[in-house]
Amino acid sequence: MRTHIPYLLAVASTVATRRVDERLQDYDLTVRQYGLLTQLSLEPELTMAELARQLGVARQSVHQLVNDLAEAGHLRRRPGADDRSRRLEITDTARYLLSRIDGPLERVETELLGDLDADEVETLRELLQRVLAHATDDEAWLPGS
Repeated sequence: MRTHIPYLLAVASTVATRRVDERLQDYDLTVRQYGLLTQLSLEPELTMAELARQLGVARQSVHQLVNDLAEAGHLRRRPGADDRSRRLEITDTARYLLSRIDGPLERVETELLGDLDADEVETLRELLQRVLAHATDDEAWLPGS
């Protein structure tokens, strides 16, 4: 019997999330919060709907993540292009935090990928980025975007 890729991705995601959350606990951050901050640092003009699509979560989840990150001092809400919209801005505290957790995340990556060589790691990264670009209909996931 063949193991289906969506199942493999789901299990890999569960394992990776657990390990990353364990490492980020010392920084009072979760993998989802890290993802939101990272996406905003890469694409500062993203709307809440775009963030939800890129992160693969419901808009309500993004609102909760934003509320938690704003309360922790990692995000600011700024006026948007019109009276109804809001723009999110990561703070200097968040930028510093993101720079500090790069090492712990590298260690988790090394643990997860085990004996894959550097070329295999980059191939996996590129393939996952292509899958995400297709699944979210967002080319921002692609390398060099």
